[in-house]
Amino acid sequence: MLKNRSELYIFILLGSVTVIWGLNVIMIKYLSTIFPTIQLAAWRIVIAAIFLLFFTSRYWKPALRSMSKKSWIYISLIALTSIFAHQIWMAQGLQLTTGSVASLILALNPLTTILLAMVFMGEKFEWKKFIGVGLGFFGVIIVVGQPAAEGSSVFLGDSIIFLAMLSYVAGGLLIKKAAEDVDILTITTFSHVLGALMLLIAWAFAPLAGQPIVYEVSGFTYFVLFFSGSAATALCTTLWNIGIKEIGPSRTTMFLNLMPLSSLVFAAIFLNEQLKWIYAIALILIITGIYIGSVYKRLRKSPPIAVPSSMPTLPAKDDLPTNEIR
Repeated sequence: MLKNRSELYIFILLGSVTVIWGLNVIMIKYLSTIFPTIQLAAWRIVIAAIFLLFFTSRYWKPALRSMSKKSWIYISLIALTSIFAHQIWMAQGLQLTTGSVASLILALNPLTTILLAMVFMGEKFEWKKFIGVGLGFFGVIIVVGQPAAEGSSVFLGDSIIFLAMLSYVAGGLLIKKAAEDVDILTITTFSHVLGALMLLIAWAFAPLAGQPIVYEVSGFTYFVLFFSGSAATALCTTLWNIGIKEIGPSRTTMFLNLMPLSSLVFAAIFLNEQLKWIYAIALILIITGIYIGSVYKRLRKSPPIAVPSSMPTLPAKDDLPTNEIR
């Protein structure tokens, strides 16, 4: 139940963010058919890093002086996993599979986080979490291998997208450790800056076989590239953190359910991908799994407390979500 008009605005904001993230999967699918994988990833993250440096300057400027060597190590590992590896694998995978199936695989992010946190971070085993993870993964299993582009290796593409999701989750777990000493927006900004540098180095050494750096494509294509890096990545990440601050991580997480749904719709509209009943079944299983595994208990345990409107600060350590950047 909404408490005030300000909360309604936050709900609209978070809904818009996740819809744009769903669209971003489709934009990357479109761009991956035009630009080489590493070049595309490098350009997108460089744009995102520049805008994040601007959007979050009031947070990272004072934090720079007090950041320890350990914090920089964690941020570097986050850049390597959730930025560098994630972006390259996602662009490669989308060349071989459909945007619809890719969005459903990426929707496993919260459930995979729960599973890995129990295995590697000693979080308590609970049957509700286990059932939620099982439902979500079963939902993805029934769609993996669905036909994609002619002549492409569909299962290989789905597997690469799964690796992209897995690397993103690994970065999210590292964020929980880094956030013990550094605020989330500073971590997000500098992981993107370091990730952009890694991608630029990889692009410099990539065997492009004489391919041109700038392509003769339409202005619309460059607009999509710019929008994907600036709005869908940098701006939406900043707004997402505002939502976490205002209504809490538990309720914020529920809005992620809109992302695969919007991706399916946008894939049908812009990529002419066929919507199938099996996708709807998979989506229901994944959303149910997320609700059972990561939302239901937290909503009952600790109802959110209204917080004055402001830029985000660090959420509670034990309730910190993964760094939801697409």
